This record gives sequence, C-alpha cells and structure tokens, in this order.
Amino acid sequence: MKKILFWIFTLFACVGVFAQQPVVAVAPFDAISGINATEANMISRAFNIRLGNTHKVILVDREIVERIIQEHSFQAGDWSNQQKTAELGKALNANWIVRGNFERFGSNVLFTVSFYDIATFQFRGGDEVRVANADAAYDHIPKMVDNLITVIEKAGSVPAVNNPNRPVQASGKTYNIGDFGPAGGLVFYDKGIFSNGWRYLEAAPPETEFSSVQWGAAGVNVPGTGTAVGSGKRNTELLIEHFRRAGESGTAAQLCATLNFDGFTDWFLPSKDELNLMYQNLKQKGWGSFVSDYWSSSQVDNTHVHVQSFNRGNQYGGNGGGIKSNIRSARAVRAF
Repeated sequence: MKKILFWIFTLFACVGVFAQQPVVAVAPFDAISGINATEANMISRAFNIRLGNTHKVILVDREIVERIIQEHSFQAGDWSNQQKTAELGKALNANWIVRGNFERFGSNVLFTVSFYDIATFQFRGGDEVRVANADAAYDHIPKMVDNLITVIEKAGSVPAVNNPNRPVQASGKTYNIGDFGPAGGLVFYDKGIFSNGWRYLEAAPPETEFSSVQWGAAGVNVPGTGTAVGSGKRNTELLIEHFRRAGESGTAAQLCATLNFDGFTDWFLPSKDELNLMYQNLKQKGWGSFVSDYWSSSQVDNTHVHVQSFNRGNQYGGNGGGIKSNIRSARAVRAF
C-alpha cells in the first residue's frame, strides 16, 4: 500500500512540474531575402530541436503549427497585430510564439528571432545578428535559445501592465536587475532607495530602438548636460528645449522623449553613465538585443557627444568618434 501511495504521489508531482512548463510554438522562419526557403526551414527545425533539448518548455508539433497558421491565413505582416497574434497563440494552445526571418543586409544576411508572450499580447524580446550565410546562422542558435529561456523564466514571475489575467504590480514591488519593468523593458539599475520620484531605471524593449539617427545641434553648444546616473532625464529636457528653439526635429533625444510604448510616455535618452550601466548589466549578460553604437544625452563639446559601443564596450566622444552629425542608434530609458 505504501508503494502504491508513493507512486501516486510521484505521478502527481511529475504532472505538476510538467503542467508548469510553458508551451512554445516555433513558427517556420521566413526567408525574405539572402537565403532560400529550404535553408530557413532547416534553421527553424534546428532551433526547435535545440529548444526541445532544454526540457524547460513543451513544444507544439511543427506540423500543427504550420497547419494552424495556414488555417488562420496568418501573414508575415500580421505579427505586428497584437489581436491576430494572440488569436494565433490561443489556437495553438501556446503561451509563447517564436518567429524568425532572414533578410539581405548589405553583403550580409540579417537573422532576426522574436519572442511573443500570448498571455500579455506583447513582444517580449528577441535577437538580431548579421551572418554571412545560412551556415553561419546555425552558430547563433544556442545563444538565441538560451535568451528565449531567460525571457520566459523572467516573464513567469513578473506581471504585465495590460494583462487582465495577472495581478497589477503593487507600488511597493521590488525588482532585480534583468527583471521586466512596468513598461515591459528590462530593469538595469537599482539605486537602493526611492528618492526624487524614482528608484529604478528601465531600458525600452528592443523593438522600440531608433537606428540611424543623429544627435543634433552640430557645431552648437548645449550647456548643462551631465554624465552621472540620474542626469539623463534632465539632459533630455535641456536638449528638447534647445531643438524646439532651433527648429530641429528627428534627433535621438526627441525620438526617445516622444516614444509611447504600451501607454508609457516618460522615456528619455540616457546619460553617459546610465548608458554604461545598460551595457554592463544587460548587454554583457546577453539581455536586451543591443547590436550597435548608442548615443548618450551627455555632450562633450560643440562637436562631440559621449557614445558607447555595445559590441566592444568602450565609450568615446572627444576622439572624433562621437561627432554629433554622425549616425548612431538610440535606446530610450525611463525612471520609476
């Protein structure tokens, strides 16, 4: 009798463990350009196998995924439609959907993988790398799968702002570095106490990133910008006022300040030291999908601005690299 009870208990314990595992559907990767459809399909299969081998998720069968996508007449352009993506996820009985695509980018191919959380109807992250060909794409699959698992694990304990099925975050909630913040970005700094209206800094999600933008104010001094943690918001306010008077538009600071993501509109361009914390606490841990050189809101002089390479980690400004008229990327942040 004891043995029977033991095995019954073990069975229910195992069922409980498996029931907690998230269900993931990997959609066939799209070959927009750069590689052919057969190669893209093989890479998505390899991604599926690698993900299954983690034993941390339950995978929806590939044939079922393809059939349901076809039945719903789901097109590549529908991924930006939260309602259609959520409906697809429910039809697949999945918690998460993974999609990927390949597109020619200069002499290379841009390989992008995106993660969608069906419970929150939100894009939750992904990876983007430039590869020479389909063979080189295989080398990035392990890291992409690891990043997906990290995103899923973090999302499992963090309620989303607009998710009616999860409780709203309490005002006294504490966050760890790498947790999803209230706006859906990643927390990269905790000053330890709530003061001056904030305690944490949160980097905006990767899909909000602004690429190929100028800093503005070329050859003109914008006095008052600082470099310290906590100065990014004030820097951005100073820049916005300068650009308003000068009649400039489309600059890095303006784009960050006017960002509206999931109802949050209090974004700004990070200062030099805030940008470095993003690199240390997110990029170096493989979080945030940073792939470029990024503007800070900290001016060096009339011609230069502090910039940080998220590929190499170094900051530069006065040595000719951070010229205001150059083209760089910008990632908004917010304090809360």
